[in-house]
Amino acid sequence: MKIIGLMLSSTAVTLTAATAFADGHTAAEQSGLIGLEGRAIVSIHDGDMLSSAYVDGQLGPRESEDMLTVLSLDNLSLASVPVSNSVAGAPTAVAVTPDGRFAIVSESFGPRPENGETFRDLPIGTLVTLVDIGDAANPTVLDTAEIGNRLDGLSLSPDGSLIAVALHQTDGRGVAFVELADGAFGDVSYASLPAIAETQRISHVEWHPTQDFVAIHAVDQAMVHFARVIRDNGGVTLESWGNPVLTSKYPFMGRFSPDGSHYLTANLFWGPDVPGIWTEAVDGDVMSIRFDADGAGQNGPRHFIVGRALTGASPEGIAISPDGEWAVTTNLEVSYAPADDPRHTPYSSLTLIDIDGNSGDLTSVGTYYFDGILPEAATFDASGRYVSVVNYDQHLGGAEGGSIDFWRLVEGDAPKLVQTRTSVPVPHGPHSMVLVD
Repeated sequence: MKIIGLMLSSTAVTLTAATAFADGHTAAEQSGLIGLEGRAIVSIHDGDMLSSAYVDGQLGPRESEDMLTVLSLDNLSLASVPVSNSVAGAPTAVAVTPDGRFAIVSESFGPRPENGETFRDLPIGTLVTLVDIGDAANPTVLDTAEIGNRLDGLSLSPDGSLIAVALHQTDGRGVAFVELADGAFGDVSYASLPAIAETQRISHVEWHPTQDFVAIHAVDQAMVHFARVIRDNGGVTLESWGNPVLTSKYPFMGRFSPDGSHYLTANLFWGPDVPGIWTEAVDGDVMSIRFDADGAGQNGPRHFIVGRALTGASPEGIAISPDGEWAVTTNLEVSYAPADDPRHTPYSSLTLIDIDGNSGDLTSVGTYYFDGILPEAATFDASGRYVSVVNYDQHLGGAEGGSIDFWRLVEGDAPKLVQTRTSVPVPHGPHSMVLVD
């Protein structure tokens, strides 16, 4: 299968995927054949660096600029607008309001300077950006706000009025809360938990789907903390909610189940005691935590680990199906290393996990290898039958730029993931994505 290349400009552009298939169907026709459901997929793209910069520090040649793209699922047309972002952080740097009108992007590192050649040349990111995606063919930047140093990821409150942004430990203020109303950013508050020292990294903050609770990932502690978000006229504060949960090594990010009863965290097994910090990490895992929202017990709220499933190496991203029955992790393996590095793997992988909705127990169904580089994120479509996966770059001989690839979930007695022939070329460096349903 061959995919066409793209030409990008500094203004919003609209493209139609024209992937040719052996049966003669274009990608747009193929999308209808495979039955994708939902309005669009919003993704962000780092145009500043090759994936191999994680190993050798060299940013490499410029392929494009930082972008936000909106992929319409009815015809696989793609519209893009320049928005500063960086792959260096958890793949949770974009979120969409519940009404699907706005996208919010956090910036961990700023744009590559004109003479920038190494990772160290990238400036620290400070911005959140608000993009109007109401017209999928014409995404438009509405507002920006400087809120802190090195923004590691973000999540939206259930009503879409408050954005939680994880701040790197070099900022020292914990979590930033940004008000959102009438298509503009409002006041910014800062809050932290006493149990997380200023020197500890918070890699992600994830909002509960229906209530004012958040999960906070303290990766160096190997803990997920839960907190209640308290809003008042003076800003926002955090109140510890029950016990922190000791997870496996380096819990980078996680997601609540759709009903909020369980929290799944993907654990990377990275750290200073791992050769290369991350390049020689062992296979990762996912843990399921039963979340106690009521806190009606004698000792207050108590959260418990109720399931564990093994994954491939470095499961940076995790997605949960709309019915809460399945999870998929995107496993980097060592696909991002330079091709001549002996640790390089010319493949990445996905792991399919069966979730018991009642108990929260997890079962690894299988790990599926594919020709991809740095697939940091995935999302199910609205039907839960298909999974879209970002492919940051192409291996030698591939087309320039990245892609969004589509997989089919086969259920029944022998569940599995099957890669479809639908693959949409996108700007270089896709790394975070979200479904607009």
